Amino acid sequence: MKKTIKILILVLLSHFSYGQITTTKVAKKKEEISTKRYDSLQNFLGKDVYKYIGQELYLKGKSESLREYGYENFYKGYNKNEKIYKCCESYNSKYDELAGKYFNVLAVYKHPKAEESESLYGTKYYLELKEKESGDKVYFKYDTKYKHSFPFIVTGFFIKQKVLNTNKEFVVRGKNWVSKTRPMTDINTGQPVSFESGSKWKGVDLTIEEEYFTLSIILQNEKGEKIPISLDNTNNTNFVFVAEEADKYKKSFGDKNWSKILNGTVLVGFSEEMVLLSWGKPKKINRTSYRDQWVYDGQYLYFENGKLESFN
Repeated sequence: MKKTIKILILVLLSHFSYGQITTTKVAKKKEEISTKRYDSLQNFLGKDVYKYIGQELYLKGKSESLREYGYENFYKGYNKNEKIYKCCESYNSKYDELAGKYFNVLAVYKHPKAEESESLYGTKYYLELKEKESGDKVYFKYDTKYKHSFPFIVTGFFIKQKVLNTNKEFVVRGKNWVSKTRPMTDINTGQPVSFESGSKWKGVDLTIEEEYFTLSIILQNEKGEKIPISLDNTNNTNFVFVAEEADKYKKSFGDKNWSKILNGTVLVGFSEEMVLLSWGKPKKINRTSYRDQWVYDGQYLYFENGKLESFN
């Protein structure tokens, strides 16, 4: 009898333990920090924010019309919401206190609220900075998603780009980069420059131009005229081609077709590659079983077997 009771108790205890609802703590995914060294090929590093540690940053100036608004995202600490050098008429930091200064990156911190709300704060970090001249510490709030909100130039990036682009040759498209009412002018004389289609210009310097404060290559033609072009735009074939690549295209497509491409026009018989070089990527491509339609602003191009058949 006693043995039967013991068995019954064990069965009941077993049943009771299986019927309990339990919770299990799951370890949070650890943030993966890249161990690769910064290669100076990018200025904005996105998610590779920890690579900034040990780097020197230069804070770009702003055009005169924007200086009164100061700088955003500079704080007294990474766990404080108090702006440093607060401007009396805005919530930003005073322009004159920060513009043109060099900072060393001492450390990188995740946003204090990142763990409690990854969706809101998971992409935000704070760079702990030490101003090179005064030794003052400031904290910059950095967002991995927004390149335009990063106001610095990494010194190592600047040096490498200067080496890569000085003496490099470019072929201009022959169309003005500004507008018909505001022609591109020589940086020394202020006179309109000669924009001859297909002419070659050489990179002679890398600098920050003082109108829009963009990092720009100074190009010079055979006449000695000099113009700035944003470093980003040297990789954009809407503006220029690297001379070495332009020579290959000219040889491949022929002089007539290459001249059309440089001037932004297309001809029936153009390949898809030629149209892309001339007009850039379409807004939309509609594909059918017998031909493709490429849609641009108010323009429709029709391709059969990879060749331009017609356009409006």
